[in-house]
Amino acid sequence: MYKRLFILFFNLISHPVQSWKEKAEEQDTNNENFYRSYLYPVVGTIALLSFIGIFFAGRAPNIEVKTIIEQALKAVLREALAYFAGFYVASCLLSLILSKYFACEPGKYVCERFTGYASAVVYAVAMVSALFPFLVFIRYLFMLFAAYTVWQGAIHYLRIKAEYLTKFTIFASILIVLSPLLIQRLLLVMMPGL
Repeated sequence: MYKRLFILFFNLISHPVQSWKEKAEEQDTNNENFYRSYLYPVVGTIALLSFIGIFFAGRAPNIEVKTIIEQALKAVLREALAYFAGFYVASCLLSLILSKYFACEPGKYVCERFTGYASAVVYAVAMVSALFPFLVFIRYLFMLFAAYTVWQGAIHYLRIKAEYLTKFTIFASILIVLSPLLIQRLLLVMMPGL
């Protein structure tokens, strides 16, 4: 399962046109398979890698193991909540605005799959920065590449009309990239110990 997930991630990032065309051919009546084989393992992997990253990066001679484990578990909770909630916020907002502003009515399930697959770059960067917490700057650098993935998905998966394509890409990219980050900040403000 993780081998297929890795291949899908690699293809969505390195060959987005072909990947989106393949995904457009797949028709799923509900998103049960999408959740089970894509979203849950991705967010679980981000959470696991954040635990490992904090556990090994926080290893210092004067810090107790109990404290490091507490920090690592808080990071797991923060990352899982941020990426699940970010996914749902982005997919719900995209579903609402697609029909209203972009003359496209793909439906709730298609918007969820689009948001999940378009977030592949965001998830990949989150995995790397979770495993190596000191490389946070790469998160912001590679988020720009998410716009290209969204652009290709809008063309081949959602089939957005050409006149709306640039506006949709900008809006969807900002929404997909910033939703998890804003929810992380909101969690830190609402629960400072997290």
